[in-house]
Amino acid sequence: MELEEFLEKIGRKIQKIRKDRGLTQENLDEGEFAIPVRTLQDIEAGKANLTASSLLKIAKQLNVKPKDLLDV
Repeated sequence: MELEEFLEKIGRKIQKIRKDRGLTQENLDEGEFAIPVRTLQDIEAGKANLTASSLLKIAKQLNVKPKDLLDV
């Protein structure tokens, strides 16, 4: 699997979990572990290479383990 495909799969997984929980991108741009909407848009579109920090923040916002986001 190439990096581009991997990032797209992670992005789709994050988006699915977020939507399954009834959350908007704006919801994740709030609180202690806020992710800017534009950053989240790029991640969900597979256009951004996640940092460990972003991965941890997203996992905390979605109430999942970081490894769950990487299991694609």
